[in-house]
Amino acid sequence: MSTISSQLLVTSSSMTEDIYKTFFNKQASAKNMLLVSRISVLIVAVIAILLSLTPKDSILNLVGNAWAGFGAAFGPIIILSLVWKWTTAMAGLLGMLVGAATVLIWVYVPHDYKAVYEIIPGFLLGFLTIVVVSLLTKPASKEVQEEFDKVNEILKEG
Repeated sequence: MSTISSQLLVTSSSMTEDIYKTFFNKQASAKNMLLVSRISVLIVAVIAILLSLTPKDSILNLVGNAWAGFGAAFGPIIILSLVWKWTTAMAGLLGMLVGAATVLIWVYVPHDYKAVYEIIPGFLLGFLTIVVVSLLTKPASKEVQEEFDKVNEILKEG
């Protein structure tokens, strides 16, 4: 109970602060943020309930699926944001969504490639999404690119 409540709170906070406030309503009031937070908890709880309705899955399979989802959602953006200065915020967001969605589809939609661990297609499609969307959208500001170059120089010297 304590684990699920803390996970729901962390997810809700992340969805509210990192996604809603950053991308959709930078001037959101505290009341509005509270409403979005509550809706986020409800959405995540419903998704968790739906995922738990698969009686054939063991805890180990569910944990493996969860780690695949995390890896496919966050792996490509972490790698690309550290090594490729052209990565954009919108590309990162879309890459995370595509990576996570690919894992869910791979796990829950019947297909003939079950031998392939779901993180592989999720990671590849998330990575590809970030690259393509970054190339198609407005690049990061000059300040961000200059800071990226400074950090790169410091790392090369060290």
